[in-house]
Amino acid sequence: MGESDRLGTWTVALNLPDFEVVQLAEDEVKNVLRFTVVPRLAVGVCPHCGSTSGNIRQKREREGSDLPLGGRRVKLKIRVFQFACPWCRKCFTPPSPAIAEGTRATKRLLEGAATLIRHGDITSTAAFFGLSEKTLERWYYDCVERQQRQPDTELQPIEAIGIDELSLKKSTGSMLP
Repeated sequence: MGESDRLGTWTVALNLPDFEVVQLAEDEVKNVLRFTVVPRLAVGVCPHCGSTSGNIRQKREREGSDLPLGGRRVKLKIRVFQFACPWCRKCFTPPSPAIAEGTRATKRLLEGAATLIRHGDITSTAAFFGLSEKTLERWYYDCVERQQRQPDTELQPIEAIGIDELSLKKSTGSMLP
């Protein structure tokens, strides 16, 4: 199996939307997998004017954490692009769909941590994921606060009107239960 096949396998295993693995470093001593991931597409939508841009102004790398794989902690180096919009001439960095807002962790890591915290505590969850207790506490409470500010569900249009049992019984004269 060639290096590109091996990295392709890790891309599938990580399952990060819109990203692919370009490098892997295994730290046997610390039991950590370190992945460098890059966006599959080098294009962004300008939040100022709505135009698309492929003009990369800068490349940066952000550190992040993901769910463990095979009992090993996963650390990510996430390459992000800053684009220059040719229409409004402003620069922007599109948000990453995989990274939770205000954190250095994937959304699924935060969801997994939230589940463990609800059934246990922050201390043991932080130890399990190899994170600082204070960091996880901040991420968790910020995430809960963001969720409370968002509407629970969008209103759905009425598709059918049901008939309640009592009115049906009255109209047929039936008193059967």
